[in-house]
Amino acid sequence: MWNVIRWIGYTAGGYALRSAYNWLFEDVDPVPGTKEFTKEYRKTYAKYERLRRIDEAYRKYRKRSDKGSDTTN
Repeated sequence: MWNVIRWIGYTAGGYALRSAYNWLFEDVDPVPGTKEFTKEYRKTYAKYERLRRIDEAYRKYRKRSDKGSDTTN
């Protein structure tokens, strides 16, 4: 019985340790000039451009809709 409990403990500990290690090291930025850096940069820049276009469209819509609704009387 003790061996089963010990095996479960070591297995759970191994999974927890591996998950913590992966979580700690998976978000490290790649070295500039490598293929990984270029791929990550392009992906991030595309996301930035997409969000900026959405934000600009939203601001343009809000500016246009706020012109007709003057409630400061």
